[in-house]
Amino acid sequence: MYIDIEELKTHCYEAELRAIIKDDETIALASIDMAVEFATTKLMKDYNVTEIFSKTGSERSPLLVKIIKDIAIWELVGLANPSINYEDKKFRYEQAVNWLTAVYKGMPANLPKLDETDSNSVKSFSYHSEPPRSNRY
Repeated sequence: MYIDIEELKTHCYEAELRAIIKDDETIALASIDMAVEFATTKLMKDYNVTEIFSKTGSERSPLLVKIIKDIAIWELVGLANPSINYEDKKFRYEQAVNWLTAVYKGMPANLPKLDETDSNSVKSFSYHSEPPRSNRY
């Protein structure tokens, strides 16, 4: 697991987190899994997501850990009570999505790149032909 439930406490008070998940940790784990999957779809074009998300502890990118937490908390906010700071969580979620989208569009990130020789790499390409010739006799 890339992050665990305890790590969400940096983005949400423990009491609020417990009130949202009501002692059912599968809710928080599902939100974390969704956040990782969302980030994976944005990063897999150019980055080795298997390597990225297999790292643990201090080996992980601190920025990506923050992004995953922001997305996971946003998913949990949908189940939240009114005491949570909705505007802050919305801002953090939008910031996380914008960063992932920028990386997807080519912004460099401090993450392991895909090996160009990897047969499993997903690359897009386009092809075209020359314009038709017009022959006159």
